[in-house]
Amino acid sequence: MRRARRRLETLDPDVVHVQWLFRPELDLRWLRAVGAERPTVFTAHDLAGMLSRRRESWLPVLEAVDRVVVHSRRGADELVELGVPRAGIARIPHPVFERAGTTADGDARGQTLLFFGLIRAYKGVDLLLRALPLVARDRPDVRLVVAGDPLDSIEPLQSLATELGVNERIDWRLGFLPDHEVADVLAAASVVVLPYRRRVDASGVLALAIGHGLPIVASDVGSLGETVTEFGLGEVVPPEDVEALAAACIRLLGDDGRRDEAVRGAAKAREALTWEAAAREHEALYAELVRDHTRPGESLP
Repeated sequence: MRRARRRLETLDPDVVHVQWLFRPELDLRWLRAVGAERPTVFTAHDLAGMLSRRRESWLPVLEAVDRVVVHSRRGADELVELGVPRAGIARIPHPVFERAGTTADGDARGQTLLFFGLIRAYKGVDLLLRALPLVARDRPDVRLVVAGDPLDSIEPLQSLATELGVNERIDWRLGFLPDHEVADVLAAASVVVLPYRRRVDASGVLALAIGHGLPIVASDVGSLGETVTEFGLGEVVPPEDVEALAAACIRLLGDDGRRDEAVRGAAKAREALTWEAAAREHEALYAELVRDHTRPGESLP
């Protein structure tokens, strides 16, 4: 951070925008020092995780900066409940990650569910495994791909799959996947499932699924359910409700009309949630902060 501070002095920026502070209780000191000289912005990319782990350390950070950027309306509302002024909050939705070339919306009409991303207990893979036998009763050809790097132990999940009698339906693609393998698993998927237990304020997997035009089943947590509902991307279910999760998967796998609607929703989301749109919103935020911090007699940069 000493090197970063020296770099800031060299660059002399109009605004300093930070994210992912390593030790917020310590970083707060230099952040306040920077904020005494120029406007500061902090992106609360994982607000729920921050507040569930070290709330007492993060609250002073949220209060110290001029603006807090969040990706969801729920995140903004939670900040207000914590005492952050509404005027100090900027909601900028997370852009989508588009696939290279033309997105072949609606091509994957098979029976393949996909869970993709870092495998963590809070992401609810076990809930999806418990839902799989229920889905199989209605969709006997259903298969599940679990693809990603296990940061939590994978053995209990594989034991559960064996106990439930669904292991033969599952393709375990474990470990870090290079880009071409990520493209392969997304291309083969019919529905992407995000059965998270707790809220998240942004999901790279959701952004990828939208970019690839895939229908989505998501728990109603954080920005997941909010985004799926806003654009009509698929089905939203209560967190930790296995029966609702199974029923949602069945609907998207078995009803071409629902699937087509979700695919059209993905196309709308790609038009709205672009990196260019996010850049414009950030630039407008920076310009507003610079205007607010310009002293009488000074001119804008």
